[in-house]
Amino acid sequence: MKFKENDNQDAKEELILKYIPLVKYVVNRITVNLPDKFEFDDLKNYGIVGLIDAIERFDHRRQVKFSTYAISRIQGSIIDQLRKLDWVPTSVRHKAKRVAQVNSKLSQELGRLPTDQELREELNLNSEEYNQLLTEVNIPQQTSLNSFIKGSQTEGITLLEMISDGEAVNPERSFRYEEIKRILGETIEKLKDKERLVITLYYYEGLNLTEISKVLELTTARVSQLHTKAIYRLRGYLSRKKELLVD
Repeated sequence: MKFKENDNQDAKEELILKYIPLVKYVVNRITVNLPDKFEFDDLKNYGIVGLIDAIERFDHRRQVKFSTYAISRIQGSIIDQLRKLDWVPTSVRHKAKRVAQVNSKLSQELGRLPTDQELREELNLNSEEYNQLLTEVNIPQQTSLNSFIKGSQTEGITLLEMISDGEAVNPERSFRYEEIKRILGETIEKLKDKERLVITLYYYEGLNLTEISKVLELTTARVSQLHTKAIYRLRGYLSRKKELLVD
């Protein structure tokens, strides 16, 4: 599905139109974490850039489903543009970095996922302050699974693709890919029950946070908080596997 300058542009445009719903799907998921000043159409345009990139770069030989590959590129394109706009206050960015560092530090010291209490103590926060912090650092740049996997056989593969594509690669073709998927799956299993359920419903079942809130009978804000905690824990624990990941 790669296009050159002399390729049929009509066919390319047909593919773009076919997968526009995928762009809308990604935008709807990202807007939960954004202030109201961001217009849906602007985010959609950023996503279309990622969709075009996905269409031009997709390689079927990797045996990853196109929709999974495209979602990762669409999300990455939107997040990259948001990063360029630099809309996140410096103070919030520093807080997000601190939360990520503490999760990584405790995961390495403890050899497991840290508990909320351990995180609060390390951050010197009470329960209310900790919950407020999680709300503040719930920004797409940090609560994304768009980290890339190192290694020649999995070049360009993201955590997002792995977590959402259960039959992506033949194990005989890429043992390394399957090994990383195993580590990722085991890490998700270490999450608290509600956090694991949110991750499962969000990434494996494709539900948005509002839909998950109805399933779990929780507020959307609470589900968003659980998602934020889960991603920071997940990335913090996986940072122990530095030989596998590259941001």
